[in-house]
Amino acid sequence: MKSIEGWLFDAYPESEGMRVWALTADGRHHDFLDPWQAALYVEGGDESLGRRVERLELFSGETRSVVEARVSPLRRDGLVRELKRRGLVLYSADIHLVQQYHYERGHFPLAKCRFDVDDGRLMSWELRDDLWAVDYELPPLRTLHVSMTGSEVAGQVDPNHVPRGRLLLGAEGRTYELEGSMDEQLQSLESHLSRWDPDVITSDWGDSFLLPRLEELAQKENRLISFSRDPGKKMGRRQDRSFMTYGRTVYQGGARYLFGRWHLDLKNSFISRESGMIGLYEIARLARIPVQRAARCTIGTSLSSMQMAWAWQHGVLIPMDKAQAEDFRPATDLLVADKGGLVYEPDVGWHESVAEFDFTSMYPEMMVRHNISPETVNCECCPDNAVPEIGHRMCLKRRGLVPQVLAPILHKRAAYKALAKIPGAQAAVYKARAVAHKWTLVCCFGYLGFKNARFGKIEAHESVTAWGREVLLRAKESVERRGHSLLHAFVDAVWFKVKPDADLEGLRRLVEQEAGCPLALEGVYKWLRFCPSKQDKLSGVPGRYFGAFQDGTLKIRGLACRRHDTPPLLKQLQADLLARLARADDLACCKAAVPELLDIVESYRGRVKEGQVSAAELAVSFTLSKSPDAYVHDTVQALAAKRLAAAGIALHPGETVRYVIANSQDKVKDWRTVPMALLDGALDYDVAKYLELLERAAREILDGLLPEPKKLAAEPARAPELPLIWASERRG
Repeated sequence: MKSIEGWLFDAYPESEGMRVWALTADGRHHDFLDPWQAALYVEGGDESLGRRVERLELFSGETRSVVEARVSPLRRDGLVRELKRRGLVLYSADIHLVQQYHYERGHFPLAKCRFDVDDGRLMSWELRDDLWAVDYELPPLRTLHVSMTGSEVAGQVDPNHVPRGRLLLGAEGRTYELEGSMDEQLQSLESHLSRWDPDVITSDWGDSFLLPRLEELAQKENRLISFSRDPGKKMGRRQDRSFMTYGRTVYQGGARYLFGRWHLDLKNSFISRESGMIGLYEIARLARIPVQRAARCTIGTSLSSMQMAWAWQHGVLIPMDKAQAEDFRPATDLLVADKGGLVYEPDVGWHESVAEFDFTSMYPEMMVRHNISPETVNCECCPDNAVPEIGHRMCLKRRGLVPQVLAPILHKRAAYKALAKIPGAQAAVYKARAVAHKWTLVCCFGYLGFKNARFGKIEAHESVTAWGREVLLRAKESVERRGHSLLHAFVDAVWFKVKPDADLEGLRRLVEQEAGCPLALEGVYKWLRFCPSKQDKLSGVPGRYFGAFQDGTLKIRGLACRRHDTPPLLKQLQADLLARLARADDLACCKAAVPELLDIVESYRGRVKEGQVSAAELAVSFTLSKSPDAYVHDTVQALAAKRLAAAGIALHPGETVRYVIANSQDKVKDWRTVPMALLDGALDYDVAKYLELLERAAREILDGLLPEPKKLAAEPARAPELPLIWASERRG
């Protein structure tokens, strides 16, 4: 028998159990078999399936007698199909096998452990890690990055849409461009894989293009490239998909998984894009989801896994489908309860000396403080603990699943936010982990009302928003009671005019106490502008504002530079204008800077007129909401998508398409736009249209500083005949 001290790196099911890979501090890897069997629970079954046990049903709080069936991991799904055919009620029967393995064993990905192994089989193990530790060790990981040469947009657009080049390999701080024929490049790739033996292969577009293409070419050349470290395994795969979330269509490329080694596509991972690898590892640990899967799944999936892990550890039955339907109630009750966050319309215009207070993780805090959970809402035992305004009741006698899952996350994120403010080498690590937790906490509220959530109920969702409205109303009244002028309030934040002698820290403590939710001073603005609606200049738009704090830091929400469809040239224009304004100490200084600001605008106009811009700077991005042939109206976006489809490029709902406006008024509709993937030869673009867009982007910043009716351009902007490019006002 030998003992292995290291980190749990990878695990996947085999016929006799779970294959586990561990990495040691010296960089060596070890694999062994854990003879584990998957469990599922059957209601109404007999003892021929397994032993009878007692488990808790979450919503009723009652203990139920169920049969625990144990089966080889690879046989579980077949058994589930058979039992469902018999009409039996099943629990914990569709959990991802590796996640269930972690739930039951009590460990998690990248956990530091001691493994006792005899003849390739795990005999015993000991966890030497803490899931909730703020500081923890990670294994030394050897990484190989795979990408390719190509056009200037190859790193930004799926290579299925643009010309391709040769393979690029990055390792040990160097980049290698593979030369020769495709067979020679494949031979070189295999040689590098064998020599470096990386633990992690990162890629640009590896899921949707690179790895499938390399696998296909290797088969044609009769080459066997060992992407997986396990010699008996090829690449695992998951199909691509398009789905709706928060009112928009999202496309998720198919995945390519490895065994004994990770493949992480940096272009197909939301969490690594937002918080880097450090944040990804943190979420994988807490959610007990394999790192390769955690990189590609939604935050909702990670949160659901955290809830299921808690349920498993506390003997709670995990339903295969959503367990609770919405309670019946009159339509008048729905009108009261079915509301969102509270908003006070902003006072449109430029302001100075404005303070912003933000409630810290308001909705998760409400869930924890008021015990809001699917099984605690409208209980029969606590008729007097009513939710403000809507009348739902919360249980006082038992602690809910959701608060118990969220409380340690809130505590850990608060610790990371505090540590990130301390200068040092670890500050960036703490910040990345805090950002990862932020997305989990953002998701937890919506997941309460998600139609397919295993532990969700719409009444709990409504209770959270009701408490949010109550907290914001209390904060508004608290601020105004002390003589301050409220300028704006938006769900979990308030903005008000600062008095010269204001004790902001004292005010923060008082408002926090009276509102009943942790409150933080976001900062005091030197100047701030709440932007008007494009339809009504006297009406403000919640969530569209920009300003500079006293230290010069900018805060920008809802502007063109924050929207994903805005051409980079216009984003840079707004960034340059805002950078100049950030140096102004008050509104008088902002107005004094107008000549410099107009010079900046004119310099961009000159570049557009003289052709000193690239296609990448002019590219407009948009997300397909449906297949190209399903578009009825010939908008510029639809025309670009249809041109790509006609060129033989497969497009899916949710994918991003980038194009240049060639001539917005051309009588031949197909010539109005040129997709970036089809650009060839000299760049031809609609100068007048881009000058119009540039004017609009500049106006978004400068309106209110210029004397009316001052024009930014020498010649009047042409009134467009086509719909404006970002008429939908999608926010970045």
